[in-house]
Amino acid sequence: MAGITRRGMAGLALAAAPSAAGALELAALNITENPFGPSAQAKAALREAVTHVERYPHAEETALIARIAAANGVTPAHVVISTGALELLSMISAFWGRDGVQLAPALTYDSHIKYAARVGSQTRRVAMTPDQQIDLTAMGAGLAPDVRLTYVCNPNNPTGLLMERRALRDFCIRAAKVAPVVVDEAFIDMTPDPAAESLVDLVREGHDVVVVGTFSKSYALAAVRIGYAIAQPGRARAIRGLLAPSRNGPGLAAAAVSYRDLAYLAASSRAMEQGRQVIYRACEASRIPYLKSAGSYVWANFGDVAVIKRLEGHGVLLRQFTGGSAGWARAAVAEPRAMEAFARALPKALA
Repeated sequence: MAGITRRGMAGLALAAAPSAAGALELAALNITENPFGPSAQAKAALREAVTHVERYPHAEETALIARIAAANGVTPAHVVISTGALELLSMISAFWGRDGVQLAPALTYDSHIKYAARVGSQTRRVAMTPDQQIDLTAMGAGLAPDVRLTYVCNPNNPTGLLMERRALRDFCIRAAKVAPVVVDEAFIDMTPDPAAESLVDLVREGHDVVVVGTFSKSYALAAVRIGYAIAQPGRARAIRGLLAPSRNGPGLAAAAVSYRDLAYLAASSRAMEQGRQVIYRACEASRIPYLKSAGSYVWANFGDVAVIKRLEGHGVLLRQFTGGSAGWARAAVAEPRAMEAFARALPKALA
């Protein structure tokens, strides 16, 4: 397939491409990873950090907190570090919604919502608009007295859609007067203008908003599990009280040198766009409707769950979501041979 190469995609080499002689056994387009690997500085920091893993990484955590705080115009008291963003999201969802409900869109990232359900916390899911956007008007109407927490993801996962900036800000300001608002910005650095799209300015203005980020996606540090939140100091203290106090030392070191590495982020975003284009072309060739995405994935309508199952039979894995219409699934940007396998298998699965 033209348009995507194993080395040199937007200046980034793949992190772990199979050998030329090796067979691609599974095309795992069901997982949102960054196949282009972390920055050179992050790799160097990891190599250095593993030479002193006998020490607890308290200084490394303090350094990362200071870097995130300075970059966002807040104090270190506003910043929380977690073992991946999912730990933080799961604990907030489970504990803050315990005596009421969490308000969330019907179609969104929901691993933390499912965790909360397993421990007895409830979530009220709000239907999407006909074009699969988060319905902020309906979300606003759902701000009943029993709401203890509101969750939105921007760009949304799995649709990849960004919400209109002013409308999202207005909603969050209103919702934060009822209960804390968690804004999941896991993929914000893949958007054309991350600084404009992020809602960290609402935290600076004093609103009860918790902005959640991760080093797993744009920064390609998924294996070392570092996430963070920026919130009002009181909320930040409450979040710290929910989390285990241990972090991954090499991960902290790599995250600190990676954060706001603008040259790397630009290259990573170009590479992701190139990967999305491969998925777009495969869908267009097979007349599969899809949504243009600002994330590392594409939400597409394969028409029938049977097609998705047949793709699995060809070794191509996609991910379906609670709240998604039958036949819709998410295809993630992956190693080039995996996306090539997807493009080859799609016509066969549709036949």
